[in-house]
Amino acid sequence: MSRHFTEEHDNHIRDVMVPFELKSNVSRTTNALEHLAKYVYEAFINQPTRNFVIVITMCGTSLQLWQFDRSGAIGSELIDVKANKENLKKFGDLMFWFLTCNKTLLGFDPTVVEEEGHPVAINTCNQRFLIQPSPIFRAPGIWGRGTTCWKAYLSGDESDSFIIKDSWQVENRRNEGEMLREVTEKDVHYVARYYAHEDVLVHGTVVDIESHVRRGAEYKGGKKIGFDVKPEDPQVKNECTNRFHRRLILKDVGVPIYEVHSPARLLEAFEDCIKWHQELLKAGYLHRDISINNLMVNDNSKDPYRKSFLIDLDMAIPYPSLGVQSGLARTGTKVFMSSRLLLKLVSHSHVDDLESFFWVMLWICIQYPVKERQETELPSWNQQSMQSLGAMKEGYLHTPWLLTQKFTNHFQSLRPCVEEFGQIMYKEIDRTDDSVGRDDPARLYNKILSLFQRVQKGLR
Repeated sequence: MSRHFTEEHDNHIRDVMVPFELKSNVSRTTNALEHLAKYVYEAFINQPTRNFVIVITMCGTSLQLWQFDRSGAIGSELIDVKANKENLKKFGDLMFWFLTCNKTLLGFDPTVVEEEGHPVAINTCNQRFLIQPSPIFRAPGIWGRGTTCWKAYLSGDESDSFIIKDSWQVENRRNEGEMLREVTEKDVHYVARYYAHEDVLVHGTVVDIESHVRRGAEYKGGKKIGFDVKPEDPQVKNECTNRFHRRLILKDVGVPIYEVHSPARLLEAFEDCIKWHQELLKAGYLHRDISINNLMVNDNSKDPYRKSFLIDLDMAIPYPSLGVQSGLARTGTKVFMSSRLLLKLVSHSHVDDLESFFWVMLWICIQYPVKERQETELPSWNQQSMQSLGAMKEGYLHTPWLLTQKFTNHFQSLRPCVEEFGQIMYKEIDRTDDSVGRDDPARLYNKILSLFQRVQKGLR
């Protein structure tokens, strides 16, 4: 079901309101759901104001409703629409409801104002922000935080730009906005500055998965279904995690670090971001999600502390921490996670985040600029198991030249630097948690920063 039909039938997934899958018989119900999950994945990417998606499967004469959201999916029982008049009437009423209900009931965020089908403004924190119609970032996937970032400015005042970040954060985890406000108040350098944050409200009610999106539906006693794809971590339970829709507004606007114009600027940006990571650690927080989209640059800024900065405290925790979040949980973006975390050998420390900086730098030097990119194994890393990728990375830290030989021409001058960076991190991976805990973190930071500063001098 789509909101726009034309004579040319040029419908796009961004126009689909209710994905609908037809199969010949009821035995293909799971297959139909697998197909619909792919449509939902694309719908979430192409409809950035979508909070959940309702889908229909019709297998033979058996109808089933499913709702996909940031905590997974829940479905109804199968209804045979030809079994009796009551079921047939339910089917007719359902189709009428889908064709006449408003977009909020179909999963769209009512706090985002649209004109001609395009988002133009967000009403939040008692203010109205005008936004660019296309988000600058939209995380792929169904289950998870579903992070979306918009470039914005206050209505009637275009002098200052802001970033509005929407995400679905796990219940009982400290609010990212609270952490960033505390860090900003401490005047930590190289950090995107806090402006405001809130739990998103609709009609005065906090938006979460269990009570708002799923409307208190009782589903936990229902039957679970599975696909042929096994989870990467068998210890992860197949259960709902309640999430809250939260909105954070940042003062600083930048572009991802891979858009830098020169090798020297890349090193300078990494130096600044690692300094910020160290300052954040001193302020009592460990980031835990160093990735290519969380390192930003702004060459237009006149403030030296705003030219390069780190964002996203979603996964940050107090550090050092003895709480449950500091156990052997594997946290971060998989392809940039440290070898030790992937192998589940240690609890997350500053050493693992610094190794993630290495993998981000390596990734950029191999993958950018796109026109110089060679065919490599990097894109397949996300399909590797955690154990396999961890073992592979451990080997590459010992012999980084196997990867640096794939650098694009643009970043060839950084090969010796990145290889030395890898050697520095390799010497750290066999150390125990106790030795890391007793160590002064400044030792490792200084080694890496000194390397970057020395190489930058030779590039100027």
